Amino acid sequence: MEADILKPNEQKVVEMARGLEDILQQSLGWAQTHLKQPQVQSFILKTLQQKKGTAKKILDSAYRPIALGVFGSSQCGKSYLVSELIKGDQKALEIYISGKNGTPVLKDYLETINPAGGRESTALITRFTKRPYAEVRGCSIHARLISRTDIIKILLNGFLFECVSDFTPSADDLLKLKNSFRGIPRDPVPVFSADDIWDIQDYAKRHFRNQFLKMLEDINYKLTELYRSLHKALGDLGDQVVGLYDESLVPREKSIIDIERLYSLGKPGNRKCAVVPASGGAVEFDTSFLCALTRELILKVPQEVTNSLLDQMDVLDFPGARSREQVFDQSKLASDPLALSEVFKRGKVAYLFDRSSDDRDITGLVLCQEGGPQEAKSLPYMINKWIEWSHGPNPKSRQGKPLLLFHVFTKFDLDLIWKKGEDQNVRWESRLKSNFEEFFGRAGDWVVNWDETGAFRNCFWVRNPNVQQTVFGRKDGLEFIREETQLAETKAQYCRHELVRKHFRNPEEAWDEAASPNHAGIPYLKDRIRKTIEPNSKVIQLGSNIQAILHDVKTHLKPYHVGDDVSQARLAAEERAKKRLSALMKAMPTRYSLAFMLDHERFAISEKTVAMIYDSIVNPMIDEKSDDEKDSSSLSIESPRFDESIFEIPGVETQKEPEKVAKPPMKKGDLFAKAVIDRWHEQLIQMTADLEFQREIELDSEWLTDITQELMKGASRFSLYEKISEDSDKRLNSPASTKLMRMQSASTAALLNRFVTELGQARKEIQIPKGPPKANLSAKSYPGLAIYQHWTMSLIKLFKDNIAEGDKIDEESNSKLKRILDFSIQS
Repeated sequence: MEADILKPNEQKVVEMARGLEDILQQSLGWAQTHLKQPQVQSFILKTLQQKKGTAKKILDSAYRPIALGVFGSSQCGKSYLVSELIKGDQKALEIYISGKNGTPVLKDYLETINPAGGRESTALITRFTKRPYAEVRGCSIHARLISRTDIIKILLNGFLFECVSDFTPSADDLLKLKNSFRGIPRDPVPVFSADDIWDIQDYAKRHFRNQFLKMLEDINYKLTELYRSLHKALGDLGDQVVGLYDESLVPREKSIIDIERLYSLGKPGNRKCAVVPASGGAVEFDTSFLCALTRELILKVPQEVTNSLLDQMDVLDFPGARSREQVFDQSKLASDPLALSEVFKRGKVAYLFDRSSDDRDITGLVLCQEGGPQEAKSLPYMINKWIEWSHGPNPKSRQGKPLLLFHVFTKFDLDLIWKKGEDQNVRWESRLKSNFEEFFGRAGDWVVNWDETGAFRNCFWVRNPNVQQTVFGRKDGLEFIREETQLAETKAQYCRHELVRKHFRNPEEAWDEAASPNHAGIPYLKDRIRKTIEPNSKVIQLGSNIQAILHDVKTHLKPYHVGDDVSQARLAAEERAKKRLSALMKAMPTRYSLAFMLDHERFAISEKTVAMIYDSIVNPMIDEKSDDEKDSSSLSIESPRFDESIFEIPGVETQKEPEKVAKPPMKKGDLFAKAVIDRWHEQLIQMTADLEFQREIELDSEWLTDITQELMKGASRFSLYEKISEDSDKRLNSPASTKLMRMQSASTAALLNRFVTELGQARKEIQIPKGPPKANLSAKSYPGLAIYQHWTMSLIKLFKDNIAEGDKIDEESNSKLKRILDFSIQS
């Protein structure tokens, strides 16, 4: 939407997001100028860049209307539900389309445009709206295209979830890849910006934490060819809203909505249709590429439609989630002409919901679920990520917030069928325990612990009266119950069931609204959506996100503000440490939190990880030249065509080029130490964003952020970088450096992990008992108690000593940081 048509509350959140972007830019500038410790600076810059990326998504989302998403597994009954929520009092859902003459006409969406057949039919989001957020002159249909980074993410998603690969790059493979980069000139205008690279990295970390992208180029060249063709077709239209004509949607057998278009990707003879950029001037697009590159189809519904959800919000119809199975190997990708399209299709369908969730485009969500086996195993994780940003990551953060998730059990008519000899409790156990609590419980505990009052209780039943009914008959267009006694008995058992009372606010009302003649549950659901999702719900949601990011930024930067009195700053640091330890004390008796944090790949680092870093230094992937050497070598020096002396002017001296003093190359020990410390920092950053781990240890992101920053400051103060460099340089430069890898890995890991466990304070030796120790089952016999006591007391000293008494106060830094810390955003 343009700024001039934003509502006042929408304009307010835009201003809030801009304010956040400005303070993040100031924070980045402060960190680059005033953080002197390179490792600490690197950590803060990475963290702020991630926050900046999220702030940009919030700002972009603020320009788009509030929207309700409708999502679920493939073929779970979404299409009918979406139509009923939107069409209002009209007999059918109609949308505007127009030909090249620009005259808009109304068409029945389900009968004319939506692909027919009992299959998952779309590979794009369909946005139904009365208020398009962008328009192109002369077009009634609009499409928002994906970006170049989206193409990479879709291929990443499809490859990791759909392809089988045991590929592990050998040293020769890595050397070949390294050599392939030589001689390639640097592009003066890069295709991908630094923010794009951060965005791809952030997506991979959040969505594929336990998986690794192998080298796509070497695994199967066809994936690379597909990327190149999509990249070329997209051109400069990435992430833009373009106009389309009716030829893109009708006839529906050839529509870009139909997922079948993807199976003709790259084939000759495909149908073409016009695409109109906002700047004007139509260009022709292959319909298969347009289907692949469209993220969101924007369809306008007439303003005159009454009793529609579109009066309050847009509705986003997502393609159904599918089962993810690694069934495509290299030979199948190479030989099966449809395999590549299938991998892209599955990757795109999964990615679209992830992207819309990350972009804060889904204010409320109708989650549809049918009975029977649940094949879309990734669905719980997708929903859990949406809940974390929209409502909060834990019961405490969700407490008191409007519940904007509506769980709809579809095809309810199948649950009403009387089956002779069946235990009625089994059907409700299956629906609400196996299919709901246990299935969605794989990715979080929100089903049973929504907030501090108890379980999730916003469930609904819905059925489609237009399909053949066993329980209901129809006479003169009205429904009647065939066997009232049986249905009454089923209802009585339903109302008595513990899980029904647990997850439905009013079990009897939910039944009556969906299991009575001429009541299918949709008007009841629509009414609840209207009452819950208020016009300013998105503003509140985004405002809450902005405040949370600002709070995180201040949490990261506050430890670096010393103030005017160092003694007072040390006292404040001590109080801060005690506050953190108070939370640890509370969690330890049940969660043993410190033991988990001191484990390898958390606060500590493993010898295996260090060994990989050691090998990368001994067998480098990049040229070990300084930046100056790289810059000078990349410039071509042009030989003069004429004698320079003929251009001399009397009385004017020839300007001499200043001599460049080449920087000495970094020692291998320095490169190794930097890589180890960077990898350690990466682990610490990941912990602060790992909500699952935070639930396990019952310590939040703010707690981990504060502790990890003090660890980094302490590591710099205790010269860990210099010690690792000095300890490793001799072995790295040895002719037998490869054979010394295990020895050096053990030494480096021990050096860093000793700091993590002792925090710079030598631990008293524990007397080894003579003879076998006696078993002690006392509640006070925690085996790690000595380590816990030493670590906690050392932590207080670490916090204090990180603000040294003799430190010279940087007044300029303090002044800038105070302005940042005093900044506030009014909701």
